[in-house]
Amino acid sequence: MPKLLEKVNFKTLFWVFFYFFIFCLLLRNSFSYLDADFGWHLKVGQEIVNTQTVPRINHYNYTFSGDWVDHEWLSNAILYETYNYGGYIFVSILFALIVIFVLILLNVAARRFLSETSDLLIALLQFFGLVASLPHLGVRLQEFGVLFLLLLLIIIVYYNKNKNWRTLLFLPPLMYLWACVHASFLIGFFLLAAWLFIKIGENLGQKFWPKSWLDFSGVLEWREIIIFAVMLIFSFGATLLTPYKLGLYSFLLGYQNTFYQSNIQEWLSQFSFPLQYWQLFYLALAALALIFYIYYARKQKPSLKINLWTIFLVLLFVFLGFKSRRHIPLMFIVSFLFLVDVWRIVLKTDPPVKIGRPNKYLYFWLKVYLLCCLLVASAHQLAQVRFTNEPFSGYCEKYPCGAVEFLKDHPGYDSFNIFNEYGWGGYLIWAYPEKKLFIDGRLPQVPFAGQTFLEEYYDFYKKDHDIAKKLNQYQIKLVLIPAEDRDLKIKKWEKIFFGIKDGELVAHNDLRDYLSSSSDWQPVYRDAIAVIYKK
Repeated sequence: MPKLLEKVNFKTLFWVFFYFFIFCLLLRNSFSYLDADFGWHLKVGQEIVNTQTVPRINHYNYTFSGDWVDHEWLSNAILYETYNYGGYIFVSILFALIVIFVLILLNVAARRFLSETSDLLIALLQFFGLVASLPHLGVRLQEFGVLFLLLLLIIIVYYNKNKNWRTLLFLPPLMYLWACVHASFLIGFFLLAAWLFIKIGENLGQKFWPKSWLDFSGVLEWREIIIFAVMLIFSFGATLLTPYKLGLYSFLLGYQNTFYQSNIQEWLSQFSFPLQYWQLFYLALAALALIFYIYYARKQKPSLKINLWTIFLVLLFVFLGFKSRRHIPLMFIVSFLFLVDVWRIVLKTDPPVKIGRPNKYLYFWLKVYLLCCLLVASAHQLAQVRFTNEPFSGYCEKYPCGAVEFLKDHPGYDSFNIFNEYGWGGYLIWAYPEKKLFIDGRLPQVPFAGQTFLEEYYDFYKKDHDIAKKLNQYQIKLVLIPAEDRDLKIKKWEKIFFGIKDGELVAHNDLRDYLSSSSDWQPVYRDAIAVIYKK
């Protein structure tokens, strides 16, 4: 049997089995929920494909009919075309493959830029980072932002290594495409500008502190810095060639209010319930790595000195990861090579006693056992995937499928202004396109009524506001909201440890209380998920 192992490259087999397991895990994650924004992404993509132009006026809401910039227009078009071709299954496979591609690129980068890197260490860190990122993966357009961020970092690394200006020729098309698929391209420009300033600082620093514990091995000459600055300007110019031109920036830079960061689940900090323990674990790994990194550099360990760009990048995204859960996938990508580099040094030990020649048979069966474990784990993940090509009827335990059917069966309500649950807006745009909504997930931060759209929405749920006046203000005659209060899922030991009382974290619906007690309103539909009130 060991002779058979010699003919087969075990390392290749291991990575094939490992990434197949990750693929199955991603599929299970995609089919475990339906993203609240999936519906409007599809509908906007359909509009773009059918009209062959990008949307410029918002016509999905009766409340806000001003200019609208779809900063994800290319992603929406790709999503719709994929869905139209192969349904939700094909879409889920596509987004799973994007993540697999990102992981493979990270794997290759770790081997190319780091020496003596353990396969097991790479696999474990990729698994930990992926599981921490799962709540923000699936059929989510932000995966495009993760991919483009990694490609940007690769360009920076190669230019810093080979000093070849041709490497920077990839920057303008990359930033143009990124600006077409996701608003996170602004992070890309921030990082490019930060790298430029750090390189200027390194160039000056090596002259004044040549023997410090800072890493000056990647210092650029002034000519190389100027070339990079010029390419940065060209990259900015490339984004002005997108369909929205400068309007893209004026729209996105108008998002200055941070109310959404404390009222939308995925934007909450790591210190909000329910706690995400895998994310906290990965952040702890990164924080410990930073401590070891600085400690070894201060001890003048020959193989390690503090690189200003590395320390800035990791510190920035660890901070962002604590500040908002949504940034965890970006933090994972940015910190991966750093974590591999530091932890391989920390864990590297030489055996004090020579243990002799390893047993070929034992190692063979251990490898076979590892491959079998990966195969069984993959089968377990696949067995739990609830495949469906009709997501809008397959997740009715969360979305108001019955309520939508009721409204469609009562055309007399078509002319009534409706107040809808924010998280259902994306679903309603696709499932009930003939009905204009109060709000959906596209415009939470847009300035509206002297505040943001999301703040205006939450005013309907405040006891100290005149709810009747707010409903009359927008001539609302239908209200579609959850039938019951939503209690955060908190474990028993968490309640004991953090001193949380039963019902303390229930998101109570004051609007529903008002509608239930008012003689002006009556429920015309109710099921376990949703209730419709009519004036």
